[in-house]
Parts: sequence; structure tokens; C-alpha cells
Amino acid sequence: MSINLSDTTPAAPAGSTNVKFQTDGSGNVSGYVTSAVELTANGYDNTAQTADIGTTDLIPIADVVAGRYRVSAYIIVTTPDGGGSTLPSIVLTWNDADNGAAQSVAITPTNTGDSTTTFEDGDQFVSIDVSAPLSFSTTGYASTTPATMQFAIHITVEKL
Repeated sequence: MSINLSDTTPAAPAGSTNVKFQTDGSGNVSGYVTSAVELTANGYDNTAQTADIGTTDLIPIADVVAGRYRVSAYIIVTTPDGGGSTLPSIVLTWNDADNGAAQSVAITPTNTGDSTTTFEDGDQFVSIDVSAPLSFSTTGYASTTPATMQFAIHITVEKL
């Protein structure tokens, strides 16, 4: 009896993923499952920031697909002030999919470390509807010598 390895027949049950099979041409077969998480094209990466970042869309209103998302954020001091500084907090905003109300959460706290080992990171699960973008901003930036402390910020958005 022959075995037909296929990732399309029969179809996977709803909510499941078929195993993908591949061969190396020498008769060796391997299988893998694609990730259950979809990285969106949206996110944010920037360096050499010297001030708070105003409201910035991670998913603009025209591209919002209602559903659940995981937002991962990382923020780090790249140039300390020396006289003291505060790494800002990252704040997410969206409208909730279940009640439509505007939501806001600080995904990272502020940090007064003022060194290149000063960083914060965080993950936030959100359930968004299509009535508003998924956005972020930073708040709390401070530098004793104005605009001396610099930071980098990286945000990834995953559709679950």
C-alpha cells in the first residue's frame, strides 16, 4: 500500500493547521507545522529618539481587522544623559471588540536608570474592533540636559 503525504488532502478541521511535508529529492521526508501566529506588516522600529513619541498607529484604521493581537515592546537607553534621565513608558490604545469602549494600557513602565543597561519590555494581549486604530505613544521622557538621553524602541504586532 502506498502512502500519499499531502498538506492539502484531506483539509484540516476548522481552527487546525495541516502538516506541511517536504522531501530532499533522495527519498527523505520531513514535516513541519507553520506558525499559529501571524506577524502583521505593522510594527514600529526607531532609534535615536530624544523625546516622547506622539500617538502613532501600529494598525491604521483602514487596515484594522477585528480580532485578537499580541503586542510586544522593547525600549532601551542608547545614550545616557549622565546627569539623569527617564526612559519613557509605552502606552497602547485601541477600541475593545466586545464593548467598543476606548482602552489604554501602559505596556512598559518608566525607568530612571540612565545607563545603557536601562531597558523595559512587555507583552500585551488585546482584542480590537474596527472602529479605531491600534496605536501607541510614549510618555514620561526626561533628560537633565535637554534631548541628550536617546532611546531605541521596537514594537511587534502579531495577529492571533
